[in-house]
Amino acid sequence: MMVFTPAMVILTLLPIDTEPWVWIKVAILATGTIILTVWATRFSLWQRDEYWRERGKDPQHPERLPNHPAD
Repeated sequence: MMVFTPAMVILTLLPIDTEPWVWIKVAILATGTIILTVWATRFSLWQRDEYWRERGKDPQHPERLPNHPAD
């Protein structure tokens, strides 16, 4: 994200308005959007898994009771 925003600002301010250039900018914007969406989704899932691990439960099946060996 730190690289994507300045890159788009620079591409937008360049005085080139040909159709291929517009499509290149659209492709870069779409790629950045996909990367940001994947990153945000993975981060959200990681946070969810950490939440359940802190409570001693399996992140994939938090409704199950934890398996503790007999002491």
